Amino acid sequence: MIYNSEMETNSNTPKINSHSTPYLVFLALILGIGVGVLFSNSALPTYQNGNQLGTNTSAIPSDLDEEFFSEVSKVIEQNYIGDIPSERELTYGAIKGILGAIGNEYNSFLTPEEASDYLDSRNPNIEGIGVTLKFNGENTEVETVLTNYPAQKAGLKTGDIIAEVDGEDVTGQLPTAVANKVRGPSGTEVKVKVFRKDTTEGFFEYTVTRQKIELDNIDYRSVGDGLYKINIYQFLDKTTEDFNRKWDQIVNEVAAKPDLKGLVLDLRNNPGGYVYSVRYVLEEFLSNGQIVMSEQQKNKPKNDYTDARVGKFENVPVVVLVNEGSASASEILASSFQDNNRAKVVGKKTVGKGVEQQVMTLDDNSMLILVFQQWLTPSGRNINPENPVTPDFEVEFTEDDAKRAVDPQLEKAKEVLRNS
Repeated sequence: MIYNSEMETNSNTPKINSHSTPYLVFLALILGIGVGVLFSNSALPTYQNGNQLGTNTSAIPSDLDEEFFSEVSKVIEQNYIGDIPSERELTYGAIKGILGAIGNEYNSFLTPEEASDYLDSRNPNIEGIGVTLKFNGENTEVETVLTNYPAQKAGLKTGDIIAEVDGEDVTGQLPTAVANKVRGPSGTEVKVKVFRKDTTEGFFEYTVTRQKIELDNIDYRSVGDGLYKINIYQFLDKTTEDFNRKWDQIVNEVAAKPDLKGLVLDLRNNPGGYVYSVRYVLEEFLSNGQIVMSEQQKNKPKNDYTDARVGKFENVPVVVLVNEGSASASEILASSFQDNNRAKVVGKKTVGKGVEQQVMTLDDNSMLILVFQQWLTPSGRNINPENPVTPDFEVEFTEDDAKRAVDPQLEKAKEVLRNS
């Protein structure tokens, strides 16, 4: 998801309290096991911290047929043989129904209990299996499998629908609920049964050993011939400033290499992060004045962001690696490079998440997570599942490749750089 802290307050929007909590540019909560999102904010994540929605949502209640709704409610109250939930519980159900009818998988409503689970999932001390999750409208599915963590090593894949956890049916449950069942102490095992679309087998069951998920967000290494690979595992840290400082450190070290001829930016399985940090990274490579990305809210003009600083890699050849687990902030970077003719992209098609969500904590500690804004590539494209980032060179990376410790995607990237 994307969070945006630059949104304007609208007096007609729902009242929220001062401790609104935004999402990340992630697909999901990434710590241990999470629910993903993208932050979109000039100095914070992409959601707006402490403000109201940037779009007028007052139209939602007026679009309801109140007379018909009231009639059905009375019929249920007078005839249903079971117990009727409390007024608040019915209200929660109605809100979830409205969001379900809207049909956007990145909208959701969390009750206070579910919101608490969500916040717990962001605890860095939580131990899990290393995936991000999303709700596809019917079930929870894997959105990103984090590199070199238990889920990937066990065999889970992006797009797997979580069917059972330790033998318990979790179909239809929200990611926060599923995450709570998957998490546990480091070193313990959890059995995860998934349904994998487009396979003859259908269901797969994996036994995964939990561990603490500790991501060093950025690192680099030499891949020979004066080429260096910078891995960005997520565009996220405690703050955007922390991430940007770490990026500056890596940039200074790599730029000082006397043999530097080219760079590979590895964004495979990167679920996202802060939009502000993505823009900061892009400015290291683009020229002053070039469009980095754009954002657009409902009934408002498009807001373009342009390169405003001199980067140390503006003249260094670069190739970007992406795959089916690259999302949100990763897609912003890859598509910006493509549209600005700055770099080639190698790998597989990405997730296709071109929207930004705002996370608002309401007065009773429930949460509304609402898509309020979309981001656009420099040429004006909106990235979505039907139109993800398509690599310039599509290259497979199979399980057999992994077992043989070969990386065809990286080898292609090196080939492109050598020929540039």
